[in-house]
Amino acid sequence: MSLLRRFFGEPIIQFLIMGVVIFAGYAVLQDDPVEPETSNAIVVSAGRIAQLNEMFSRTWQRPATQDELDALIDAYVKEEVYYREGRKLGLDEDDTVFRRRLQQKMEFLMEPSAAQLAPEDGELEAYLAANADGYDIPARIAFEQVFFDPGTRGDTTAAAAEQALAVIRDGVDAAELGDRTMLPGVMPLSSTGEIAGTFGVEFTEALLAAPVGEWSGPVRSTFGVHLVNVGERQEPRTAVLAEVIDNVRRDWEEERRREIIEARYGELLAQYSVVVEPADEKAASVDAAPAVQ
Repeated sequence: MSLLRRFFGEPIIQFLIMGVVIFAGYAVLQDDPVEPETSNAIVVSAGRIAQLNEMFSRTWQRPATQDELDALIDAYVKEEVYYREGRKLGLDEDDTVFRRRLQQKMEFLMEPSAAQLAPEDGELEAYLAANADGYDIPARIAFEQVFFDPGTRGDTTAAAAEQALAVIRDGVDAAELGDRTMLPGVMPLSSTGEIAGTFGVEFTEALLAAPVGEWSGPVRSTFGVHLVNVGERQEPRTAVLAEVIDNVRRDWEEERRREIIEARYGELLAQYSVVVEPADEKAASVDAAPAVQ
């Protein structure tokens, strides 16, 4: 029993069994009889017709009419005729498109199952610890701003902002000052990336250095000059798993998928002896020769 268990536990054996099951299941579901290579019969089974109708329905959001279904069947028969005749002529040999299509099918068969992509206890925590830099929580800032438009005020923009700052500190409502703008006057807690995307990097860096709980400035942005009042600022920090679990799980699964597929490919590759012949030096020198002007 232990010998059988080890035999069926081998990844390459599991891969071959999975391939047989998928192809067998596909053949049963399609209800297509397997024709010998020499047969001239093209059987369009009920299962194949149902598949054609299903594909049409998913594309056009309605079932095919009888005329449309007949056209789909005719197209399938034409494809099959050309496919068989092309193989007779050997057109499938050294055909890049055909070879890549087969590669895609093999890669589909080598895809790991959902169970193989389910992390065990502690794996996501370990993955986050090993890749913590990619999930750091950036600094977040909540602030108010008053805008002064250089397009309207010209060279006096900065001076106008400084005068407004003095007035605000004397108790005047900041909302009564400044120029009209489509920029938000109040920003809730937002990441530095979000703020930079709206106001620019220079403005964001100034917010990081501004005092909290009071108006300050002038501060320049990509639009002009501002006075700012930082209401709250949270420093950057390392995330805990609960905050980024969806991203961590997605990235872990993708890495795990690549590892499994690469391992399975390695097992297949090990069955072959690969010989890379040296390049034709004469041909290579001709290809590398500069063009005559």
